[in-house]
Amino acid sequence: MTFSQWILFFFILQIIHFLGTWKLYKVAGFGAWMSAVPIYNAYILMKIIKRPTWWVILLFIPTINLILFGVIWVETIKSFGKNKFKDTALVLLTFGFYIFKIN
Repeated sequence: MTFSQWILFFFILQIIHFLGTWKLYKVAGFGAWMSAVPIYNAYILMKIIKRPTWWVILLFIPTINLILFGVIWVETIKSFGKNKFKDTALVLLTFGFYIFKIN
């Protein structure tokens, strides 16, 4: 992939993240715009799920980030009252898209 294709891919991921989480940010007491700002949205998400903010750095380390995404998805749904096994399984099996339903 060329550099411009990577940039486009990155922005598409940011749009998907924004559409899936902007209401959750508002419910948590943050502005919806915060979910649209790259890297800053991860920082705010760590505050919402009550995890150390240095975890944002771990999101940039290959292989570790793949594991951390699942942990963050599960912690996000638990922060909004979805503590059942069914919810945990759904968020992991849908690769985080279950958060759209909660949103």
